Order: sequence, then structure tokens, then C-alpha cells
Amino acid sequence: MSISDYLNTAGGIIWTVGCIPLGIFLSWLAVQVINRVPAKWLCDYGEEPSEELLSGKRVSFQKEGIITAVIFCIGLVMCRLQFNKGFDVYFITFALIIFFAVLMAVCDIKYMIIPDQFTIAVGILSAVVSTYDIIRGFKILHSEWWMPLLGIAIGGGTMMIIDLIGMLVYKKNGMGFGDVKLFAAVGVLTGFPGTVYTFIISLLTATVCFAVIISLSKIRSNQNKAETEMQTENKAETEIETENEGTAEKDVSAGSYLAFGPYIAAALIGYIVFFDTIYYLANIYLELF
Repeated sequence: MSISDYLNTAGGIIWTVGCIPLGIFLSWLAVQVINRVPAKWLCDYGEEPSEELLSGKRVSFQKEGIITAVIFCIGLVMCRLQFNKGFDVYFITFALIIFFAVLMAVCDIKYMIIPDQFTIAVGILSAVVSTYDIIRGFKILHSEWWMPLLGIAIGGGTMMIIDLIGMLVYKKNGMGFGDVKLFAAVGVLTGFPGTVYTFIISLLTATVCFAVIISLSKIRSNQNKAETEMQTENKAETEIETENEGTAEKDVSAGSYLAFGPYIAAALIGYIVFFDTIYYLANIYLELF
């Protein structure tokens, strides 16, 4: 059923509008989950939890919850419009995948780690909906049974290659292993060529965010220099503060660079909610060759 036809039905309007309170509820639930999961889930292997992790007050609905609520509401509405009447299994499964994708993004941004438990959940849900898609013969996600397997190989393999390049060229990990496992799980859902499209979307999203971060860092740096020149009385103290601020900015930039999980999660959500549009644009582009 087309989107316009679906919205012309009472059920379509009720379901679509109902996605908004559902999105708010999922945002509240996400905050509760992050605050209540074992602290060890949010630490690297062998690392001891910090006092903040042990306190159970990691995120709040008044701060992070507002942003995630907007993401959930828009994501669920767009998802329902694409997978409407007759495709409830897809919608329910995709809603759960979006939920775990947001959880992983928040954890990676705040604690630089993607809990394996959330990655496994995404992998299982992706396997369930992919199997349903193939067995029922809908072939919306995969036209052949081997496509999810190829998606795993491309997703996890691409991240592994980036990690190896980082080790060889820069003598450090180019990509966290959590990102490798996450993209392998994503590959189960996106298959081929969906995994390639998802990877491109994640790179474009990361590039835009990095550009914004760098621009903001330069603006702050220029502002700090201007303030330093004006404050001549406490010159030494001001120089120390400026140096510390500059270091903090570098740390933020570095942290944003390492935390690639949020961009993978954003690409996964984008793939789900703009499924038809992505393939439509991809086909137009491929027809040029």
C-alpha cells in the first residue's frame, strides 16, 4: 500500500500518530536501560567501572532523552509509512533495531564503547527479519538467501581492513573491534548491496560531523586567542588556561574520531527509514554508467 493510500485510512492515521507517544516511551526506556545495565557492560575488557558508572546516574531524560525522543519519533513514523499494512513484522523488528541502535550510539558517545549485548541483539533481530523476508518470499530486504552472509563479510571485513590499515600506517587501531562486530551485525540486515550503501552513509555522516567539530574548534581557538590578548594582567594564568582548553578540544576531536559507532548507528537507522529512497537514488546513479 502506498503512503498516501495508507494515510487515507483510519488505521493508517492511528498507527502513524501513535508512533509519537511510542517514540517518547522508547526514549524513556532507553534512559532506564542505560542507567541500569551492569557497569561492566560499559567498560573495556579488564577495566574497572568508574564512580559515575557505579552510581547508575549515567544519562537523564531531561538531557539525552529529549534528543533520543526526537530520533525515535521521526524514525518510527518514517518506518511505519514505508512498512505499513501487511508488514507489521518488519515494522516491529525495525523499531526494536532502531531502539538498540540508539542505545549503542549513546554508549559509544558517552563511554567510547559498544556493549556486545546490544550488538548481539541487533544481530539476532536482523537474522529474524531477514529469515522471515526470505522464507515468506517477500524479498524486500534480500533477493537471495546468501545476501545476509555476504553482508556480514562486507560489513565486518571492511571494518577489519580499516583497523589493519590503522595498525600498519599509524601504529594504532584504525577502528575499534566493537565497530567491527556492529557492522557485521548490520550486514545481516542490509545484505548486499545494502551494506555498501550503509557504509557510504556512515562515512558521509562522519565526514560532516568531523567538519563541524573542526570548525567549532577553530572558532573556539580564535576566541581564546582574542581573550588572551585582551587579558594582559593575568597573562601567565590565561596562557595556561588556553593551553588546557586547547588540549581538551583535541581530546574531544580525538574522541569523536574514535567513536565511529554513532555514525554506523545513524547509517543503520537512515537505511531503515529511507529504505526505498536509498535504493531509488542508488539505481539512478548506477544507470549513469
